[in-house]
Amino acid sequence: MSTSENTDSNENTFKTRKLTDSHFNQINVLRSLSCDDTSTLEPRQFQIDEISEKSGLNDEKEVQRYLFILEGQKLVSPHPEGDFTSKTWKITRTGLKALKTINKSAVNG
Repeated sequence: MSTSENTDSNENTFKTRKLTDSHFNQINVLRSLSCDDTSTLEPRQFQIDEISEKSGLNDEKEVQRYLFILEGQKLVSPHPEGDFTSKTWKITRTGLKALKTINKSAVNG
């Protein structure tokens, strides 16, 4: 297989890649942290039990696992900053931008 054929194959695989349940759950957790109230400059902080309820996961340990994954991508942040045992989390500006892109992709996809 030539390099150009391999590149084409990789691009096609990427374009048709399906999202897993884990991806959808991460998106739901991210959405649950986004607040429709854009009148404040700083994103609202949420307790893990609120996030669990809003995301529909209803399992705080599972929500915490997704929060850790999202934090590694700089999309969410615990409060206080760096306290990963915290029950209080918020979406970051990067997370808001990512969610905006996800929402656009969902509409256009």
